[in-house]
Amino acid sequence: MPNPNKIAASSAEALYFLVTPISAANKIGCWASKFPKYDRIVGYSVLGHFFLRASSDNEYIVLHPFRKAAKSYGKFSSLKEFEDNVLKDEGFAGYVLRPAHVAEVRKIVGPLKANEIYIPNPYPFVGGSDAPETYSKGNVWVFMDIVAQFHGLCH
Repeated sequence: MPNPNKIAASSAEALYFLVTPISAANKIGCWASKFPKYDRIVGYSVLGHFFLRASSDNEYIVLHPFRKAAKSYGKFSSLKEFEDNVLKDEGFAGYVLRPAHVAEVRKIVGPLKANEIYIPNPYPFVGGSDAPETYSKGNVWVFMDIVAQFHGLCH
């Protein structure tokens, strides 16, 4: 089970989960082919962003599935260093983890179980509003596969 992590003392619930590094090819195969350097999944946000690491040089990226894009945050000597410098950064939290938005979604949908994230329906890139009342809970790995298919990444 993933370890929940809080962004700030005021966060009542986790905004992201870190996992023991797992093979990206085994869990998010269609995405792994788009970002082949980043071979390890090290975590994900409750809104469906994935944190990946390149074993070759310890560079970390955040994958934004709805945008079909990723952003590098640089090289870190450990997952803890990445967490401390990126995931716990207030600017990153405000833009990516969105604690106020998650709090509203959580009030409507309820807490998450293992391997669940909050998912808007319809997805924003196909016309969804991303409003808190449009969210439900779903399996994080199934979500990644479905979004990859929508983007045409699976052949």
